[in-house]
Amino acid sequence: MRTDNGVTGHFEFCFPSLDTLLLVEVAEGDVTIRATRDTFSAQRKAHFVRELVAEGFIPEELKWFPVGEPQSFQRGVCWLVDFSWLGIDEAVVAWTRRRVVGFLCLATLSTALLVGLAATGHLGNHLPEAAAVHLPGVR
Repeated sequence: MRTDNGVTGHFEFCFPSLDTLLLVEVAEGDVTIRATRDTFSAQRKAHFVRELVAEGFIPEELKWFPVGEPQSFQRGVCWLVDFSWLGIDEAVVAWTRRRVVGFLCLATLSTALLVGLAATGHLGNHLPEAAAVHLPGVR
């Protein structure tokens, strides 16, 4: 049995079937669970809290505390629907920016090439002399 009640920190969980991410914050015996969407029923919330206790993520004395809404938060577990904790990784932003700039440069160069070829007459229905159809009496 785990007797360490000094658990602190934050933990992230992903539920792809519910399209929901959870951030569990533990500080001084209080637990705040931030969900990106309101997809958990009251029964599922209580079950998830018991799973957190069983895995040692939150203190054991919170195992049977009722899961409260933000208004009823005193001591125990508070469940919030809040996606403000999500952030975009700067490396992903930089990678995306490089890709977009590369595609824009490629599109610009391709357009300039096609316009240049069209303006100089290299794009058209010009047939080689051997493939041209000669009509009698027309030179």
